[in-house]
Parts: sequence; C-alpha cells; structure tokens
Amino acid sequence: MNKLTKRVFIWLSVLVALFILYVAFDYLDNQKKAEQSRAFMEESNEVLNDYYIIALGVNPHNKTIKVHVPLKEEKRNELAYSLALIAEKHGMEDYEVIVKAVRKGNSIEI
Repeated sequence: MNKLTKRVFIWLSVLVALFILYVAFDYLDNQKKAEQSRAFMEESNEVLNDYYIIALGVNPHNKTIKVHVPLKEEKRNELAYSLALIAEKHGMEDYEVIVKAVRKGNSIEI
C-alpha cells in the first residue's frame, strides 16, 4: 500500500507541475500578444491621421486587424498596405488586415 501511495503522489506532483508550466506559458503568450497589439495601436495612430477611419480593432485570437472606413474614403488599399507593414514590423506577419466600407450601418468588405 505504501508503494501505491508514493506512486500516486509522484504522478499527482508531475501533473500539478505540468499544469503550472502550462499556465505560465499561456500567461507569457497572452502578455506578448497584448504588447504587440499595444505597440501596433500606438504606431498606427500616427499613420491613421491621414485617413478617415471609423473604427480600428486588433483581435489576437483570430489574428485579424479590422478597419471600418466610410464609403467616401478612396485610399482603402493604401490603408490596408500601411497597416500590414506596421503589423509586420511588430511581429504580426500572420495577421490579416480587413478593411470594410460602412454605409448607414451596413458594411461592404473590400
């Protein structure tokens, strides 16, 4: 019986250690994503003064950058390219930039 309790205790200790490692790595990954998003938003604010933008959002879980602009904004492709360059600069190469033109509540994806 004594050997069995030692084995159970060892296995439980290993499982707890693995769980702690998982939580630590998950926390560090979330911190990295938050820092990337913050740096992206700070730098994109400087560039976005040239464009009329309704909303800008970064979703690190879906790896998307969504931008809503009015229909009258004509430089949508240039805006998407600028944001993609900023994203690459901050290590967000696999993020997709989505620019949507909004008309009275309806959006048109470009």
